[in-house]
Order: sequence, then C-alpha cells, then structure tokens
Amino acid sequence: MNMNDATGSLVAERVSKSFVSGKLRTVVLNGLSLRVEPGELTLISGPSGCGKSTLLSVLSGLQDIDDGVVHALGQRLDTLDKHALERFRLRHTGFVFQGFNLFPALTAFEQVALPLDYMGLSRQEVRTRAEAALSEVGMSPCMHLRPIELSGGEKQRVAIARALAKQPDLLFADEPTSALDAANGQMVIEMLHRIARRHGTTVLCVSHDPRLIGHADRLLAMEDGRILEDRRSAPDPHPSFPTRVGE
Repeated sequence: MNMNDATGSLVAERVSKSFVSGKLRTVVLNGLSLRVEPGELTLISGPSGCGKSTLLSVLSGLQDIDDGVVHALGQRLDTLDKHALERFRLRHTGFVFQGFNLFPALTAFEQVALPLDYMGLSRQEVRTRAEAALSEVGMSPCMHLRPIELSGGEKQRVAIARALAKQPDLLFADEPTSALDAANGQMVIEMLHRIARRHGTTVLCVSHDPRLIGHADRLLAMEDGRILEDRRSAPDPHPSFPTRVGE
C-alpha cells in the first residue's frame, strides 16, 4: 500500500501496537495495513483479545501506535499535537459505545446538543441539527425524555443521533449492539448502515456479534492482531426499522 495514495478515509500501513505490564509485553496489532472507504459500513469481527477495539482506537486517534502510519481524511495523525488531535476528533469524528455514555440528568435533545455547543455552532444551528438527527433515528417523540425513561434500544439511538448531529466524516462504533437484544441489535446496525449510505460517512464498527455480519458492506475478520479475512457482502439496500423499540 502506497501511503502517498491515501485516498481512503482511513488508511493504516504496517501498524503495530503493544502493551507492557511489568516484564510482559503483549503484541495487540502486528504490522497491520488497511484502507477503509467512505460511504460504507465496515465491520471488524473476531474473538475477544484479537485487537479489534485497539484498531478502532488507533484509527480514531484515541491511542498512539508503536510503529507504522495512520492517515485519517488525508491527515497523518501522528503529526498532530494533543490539542490539534482533539480538534480533529471534535470536527470530523463521531463515536457510539457499548454503554451508551449518556448523562443521566440530560434529556435526549440535550444529549445531542451538547457536543454541538462545543463545536461553536449558533444556537439555531444546534437546535436544527439536534432535532434533525433525533428525527432521523426515529426519536423525535422522545426528545424531552431522560435516559431512565428510555429502553436500551432507545438509548443507543440517542447516542447515534448525538454522533450523527456532528455531521462527522468518520463514525466509530465499539460493540454498539452487545447490550441489546436481537431486535434492537439489528435495528442499530441497519441504522449505521443507512447513515453510511445516506451521508457518505465512513462507518467503522467493531463487534463480535455474528448476527451483524450480513448487514455490513465489508467484513474484516481479525485474529492475533492481524486481518485474516477481508470480504464484501450484499446487505439489503432498503432496510427498515421501527420508530420505538423496547428491550
């Protein structure tokens, strides 16, 4: 792979990452190279400890690498200082986590609006984006509810709306369905796929859930810090999901 031709939204070349505990050194990523394209949902699967969550972290700039190069949107991440990297993530990335990461005291609308305030948008733009994102994930009727009043599936949809409202170029999802039942899990992965297609977003999802494989445009199977399989699938181009889903 030629790094001078970094046309993908995310490009990694010969990336290595290890963790050290005392005298023990554990290799988590082992010379891994990868290109992830925009407008697709790419799913990284594999057993626990294979390095998939670490790969997500280094591609999003949350962790440094020991060796190799990572480009995101043509920007080489290791050339950015801490503040520049934070600005890059604020402007260009969205995150969806396993545990939702919602603030108990905030309504669904306030959860989505909060990162937009940090982006320095006008009050009207914040409201417009937040309402549009909640509407897109079917949560407009619940925008004034707090997390305790929402089901697990609804909480994750608020979390997706929070990421979507930033209009990110890159959307990272780390085990977004593991806390959900089958119906909600399918709804979430279909929603992420639709976001990739509708907005041209690069969506990179990590999961060990085999039910998600058929919904991805591309599947990367990892083991021992390497990509063992890279294949494409043909998911339903017109998935549907309900307005309100309980657990």
